[in-house]
Amino acid sequence: RFEDIRKCVGCLHGCVGHIDNGLAGSCELNPLVGHESDPEYQTIPAEHPKKVMVVGAGPAGMQAAITACDRGQKVILAEQGPHLGGLLRFTDVDTDKPDLMNFKNLLVREVERRDIDVRLNTVITPENITSFGADGVIFATGSLPSCPPVPGIGHAHKAMDMYDGKVKPGHKIVMVGGGLVGCEAGLFLQKTGHEVTVVELLGRLANESFGMYREALIWEMEKCGMAMLPKTRCLEITPTGVKVENAGGVQTLEADTVLFALGMKSVDIAPLKAAAEAAGLKTWVIGDAIQPGKVDQATRSAYLAGIEVGR
Repeated sequence: RFEDIRKCVGCLHGCVGHIDNGLAGSCELNPLVGHESDPEYQTIPAEHPKKVMVVGAGPAGMQAAITACDRGQKVILAEQGPHLGGLLRFTDVDTDKPDLMNFKNLLVREVERRDIDVRLNTVITPENITSFGADGVIFATGSLPSCPPVPGIGHAHKAMDMYDGKVKPGHKIVMVGGGLVGCEAGLFLQKTGHEVTVVELLGRLANESFGMYREALIWEMEKCGMAMLPKTRCLEITPTGVKVENAGGVQTLEADTVLFALGMKSVDIAPLKAAAEAAGLKTWVIGDAIQPGKVDQATRSAYLAGIEVGR
């Protein structure tokens, strides 16, 4: 079916972005791109079929489950929340992410049409990790927003929390952190009627992005009237605003709501991994559980883990 083809989302990260930087071309959504003839990437039937549990059902977990199942493995996909999709569920709300939402939904459909034992609302602990009868565990536990020790950080909210209704942003918003998450979340809010100011310590906003995507993002932010303050340090967050310092001196930015997007950190899986390995289970770590990154890094590491299971 055409709707189940992995269609380009125009991210320009792995194809144009890589080639522009002298790297081999790849694809954010299809881990086979650039490796079509590589034996290590072929989904041949498993030599020794196993029962594997995938912990976490974001894009990495779903891709690992799909690949392992396609090779004849018996797969349990365990997710602590009530839905598949992980961090990509924000695309159900963000009006600028319909293509990435379609990719997330495609992965969900691919999981649902396979003989994968999906267990939602299932929390995996060191005490129960061996109770599922698995021969191995793939950890796709993802990442969480970092919460650095900024004075008054308790008055602010994580930027991603506004997508699922945990935060109801007021009209005037200060976004502390102008990386890709802060810029994209701020742009969404600006487009939905809020007045957003983005504060970034570095000299470039969305610094971890590059090429045409970054240029288009910054252009869209400017067009929508977002206030952008690069080379600006956040000194303190108060109940009514943010005290900042830049070349113009110290000033206070008034805000109804302060959000922060100051990086991501991998979920700590050390106790889970230790418990699994102590019981003799083979383990793999994939996606943001290795290191927070982009979707292509998540799907590629997941695909390779699914290939390796049972070898």
